[in-house]
Amino acid sequence: MFDESLVLRVSPAEGEQTSALSLTYAEEVARALRNALMCHAVDPPPAALSGHQSDGRPLERPHAAFLALPDLRANTSSSRIAGVAIVLPRAIDPEERQAILLAAARWERGGLRLVLGRLGALQLSRVDEPTADPLARHFLDPHRWSGPSRRWATVTPLALHHNPGDLTAQSPAQAARAARRAAEIVARGCAHIGLPPPTQVRVMRRSTFPGIPTAPEFMPFPRKPSRPGSNKFQRVCVHAELEFAEKVEGPVLLGAGRYWGVGLCGVRDG
Repeated sequence: MFDESLVLRVSPAEGEQTSALSLTYAEEVARALRNALMCHAVDPPPAALSGHQSDGRPLERPHAAFLALPDLRANTSSSRIAGVAIVLPRAIDPEERQAILLAAARWERGGLRLVLGRLGALQLSRVDEPTADPLARHFLDPHRWSGPSRRWATVTPLALHHNPGDLTAQSPAQAARAARRAAEIVARGCAHIGLPPPTQVRVMRRSTFPGIPTAPEFMPFPRKPSRPGSNKFQRVCVHAELEFAEKVEGPVLLGAGRYWGVGLCGVRDG
């Protein structure tokens, strides 16, 4: 499905465990996934897993991304989390890759229970043969996430790197200016991660995938401010549809939250 990934599905609930968690908790699930692997990794953990350099500063090169995957079957509510994925960068150092896979193996031996604090817990299981699992066949559709395709749209909204202005302004002109700025920010974000410039970007409140929660329902992002009482680094979230002049291979992860569950795109080629 993804170029280099570990994919797990949500298993039926037992006891207090949660089986129908809303996709709006994608960030919480992403951070819990990272924490689970960090707890089972060597000390110090590989930078590609922690996302930080040895001195604590954010890692500037690509690192592991943590995703919540919805059930996108027709006539089914897509708002629940059906599976999760840990996606590794294509150019990852082999030693870091091996360390992350070993951490995942230790976690699997421990039961693959994803603890989510006040949200309870998710019991996960490995997906070895998606074709034998009716649900996995849908949320693990390889073409949906990997393409290649000229048209992509957000499944979880992307977090903009900059504030575009008031997208919900009562003044149509003011709202249109903000939408244009948001589209420009999305296009610059594509260039930042090595994608070709999109020929068209449409930003919107709702995803073009049916049943997906609206962008504001994922806010604030991040859930926890950088420091108590501060919202300086909280991002505006928008859904978007992008078109490229040539086919682009996935996974397509966009925006300031692309490592943390938001900004996941799917193919929109019918």
